[in-house]
Amino acid sequence: MGYGFRSLVRRGVVIAVAAVVVSGGSLARAQISAQALIGNAVSDDSLDKEINNAITRFRDRDIDGCRAILERAKSNNPKLPPPGVMMATLWLAVSQLGPAREELENAAVKFPGDPEAYLKLGDLAFGEGRITDSAVLFDKATALTSAFNENPKRKRDFDIRCEAGTAAVAERRKQWEAAEKHLAKWIELDPDTAGSRLRMGNVLFQLGKEKEALEQFREAKKIDKNSPLPEVAMAQRNDEAKKRDAAKKWILDAIKAAPSDAAVQLFAARWYLQQGDFDAAKAAADTALKLDSKSLEAKFVRGLVARVARDYATAEKFLNEAHFQSPGNFDVSNSLALVLIESDDEEARRRALELADTNVAKYRENTPQQIPAVTSLAWVFYKLGRREDAERILEQVRRSNALSSDGAFYVARILVDRGEKDLARKILDEVLANEPMFATRQDAVDLLAKLKKEAGTAAPESK
Repeated sequence: MGYGFRSLVRRGVVIAVAAVVVSGGSLARAQISAQALIGNAVSDDSLDKEINNAITRFRDRDIDGCRAILERAKSNNPKLPPPGVMMATLWLAVSQLGPAREELENAAVKFPGDPEAYLKLGDLAFGEGRITDSAVLFDKATALTSAFNENPKRKRDFDIRCEAGTAAVAERRKQWEAAEKHLAKWIELDPDTAGSRLRMGNVLFQLGKEKEALEQFREAKKIDKNSPLPEVAMAQRNDEAKKRDAAKKWILDAIKAAPSDAAVQLFAARWYLQQGDFDAAKAAADTALKLDSKSLEAKFVRGLVARVARDYATAEKFLNEAHFQSPGNFDVSNSLALVLIESDDEEARRRALELADTNVAKYRENTPQQIPAVTSLAWVFYKLGRREDAERILEQVRRSNALSSDGAFYVARILVDRGEKDLARKILDEVLANEPMFATRQDAVDLLAKLKKEAGTAAPESK
């Protein structure tokens, strides 16, 4: 999803959308501990004071002073990570990838036998989608780790990270047998980590070993109670594999296994909603609310079910409750704005504009909420009769190739108003063919049916 455009219409005025950058105060606000910096390198707490002093220098923007302390600490205790690696950790804590990468490049040169710079560079490459670069870096780290003998604690940590990283590359490439091999080594090295078990469960599922996959999900749940219920994990895997009947069976099994778990009911509600089964989604969301009447997510999901079913009065009720409980929650306020604008009450429509406008002001470029926020504001403008403002925003979003499914429907409505019905029909055909469920799907179905009827072509089927 692109965020390339530079201006948006807000209250009829074109305003600049500033890029999000690390502010001058970010260093001061960085929260990082001595343990995060040195990891499992040493167990001697006497180093904490010195390392914390370096962190303080960093927060005070005394970068040279920070580096000097870390270099002295490494000189006095060779078991510590290279200073550049520790500096990179500090830079990453304030989202400064450029300086972090430079520190790691220098560390790889100054400490050629230490694998950690390569591991961190491999993580960065993987996070940026440069999978081949990541694979090469993890291979280099693995080779260095096999010869590393400076610190047994760090060596064990490197072994685990090499297996985890190499497995991640294989998973991304869908090389499931290779992924299984590396995850098995990770589990052997550290059998009490839930994350490795969850990933192994997914890999085994991809290999058709569903019984073994279920066992791994069960082990993960034993290790960490916050891991998903094994039956839920199996439902997710089957849903991703488009095995809807199997997914539904696992959802029912999950409800039987944990009938008092509101989270399971909410998972079921979202799944049923995605399938267009509004009655089952409503029942599951209502059950979740009975189990946990204070649950923000339960209120939101119940409101979402009502919104998609076009029961706007009920949607407004639950979304209002959720917004009162968590005014800063974007998903709640955004959905509430889109519900309120459907009202005939002028006060409700005024509030819709206020919520949408506030979200656009709050969520600027390079935030995940930016596109949904401006798209919602455009729709609010449209419903208020400010069609030029709506059109300007949606046209820029469309050119940036960032339209959501709901956004595609909004654009189609505007195109119909402009008489460009063929293009509107094409957009609706595409979004309905590719998206099984979105909030305005039924509106899109109805509009496309009308357009096709006018054009004398077959109407789409309702979800």
